[in-house]
Amino acid sequence: MGALALQAAGAAVACPVDSTPRGTGTVLTIQGAGPTPGALTAADLMSLPTTTLTQRESVSSSQGAGTERSVTYSGHLLRDLLLNAGLGGPTDRGARASVIEVVATDGYRALFSWGELFNTPIGDQVLVITQQDGKPLNPDAGPVALRSLADLRPGPRHVRNLCGVVVRRSTGG
Repeated sequence: MGALALQAAGAAVACPVDSTPRGTGTVLTIQGAGPTPGALTAADLMSLPTTTLTQRESVSSSQGAGTERSVTYSGHLLRDLLLNAGLGGPTDRGARASVIEVVATDGYRALFSWGELFNTPIGDQVLVITQQDGKPLNPDAGPVALRSLADLRPGPRHVRNLCGVVVRRSTGG
């Protein structure tokens, strides 16, 4: 059921980092990770192993009473998508100096370093989300979104309508 909704929402929507028109059904592109850019459709994403993470939030009212709520996200670790696209393989010596930029259809961008994603516990909680609480994302969030669940302030690296991932490699040496 979630795959059908993701596929239905997977119409090719332009992304600010696209240099050419998207193929039919492309929901996410990955550029700079390997020798050629990658384009993922909803079917591609659904064929990959899924990660499910739960975020617990404390919500307090104006009277000071607090409640706790949980939100469950399902999707794919950004690190795994990058590895799958060719970043950081045994012969990829320049990967460690990379910066990873995630981009939304409206141009919003968030950044991660290679070290954060591949060498710290943060990488275990940067999720490309396809479902929230067992349901496909609502149209405002996109067919896919991204959250860095380990961040102390989750807002700045919460990207709705995620459309592109760009690996920016250091040119220095």
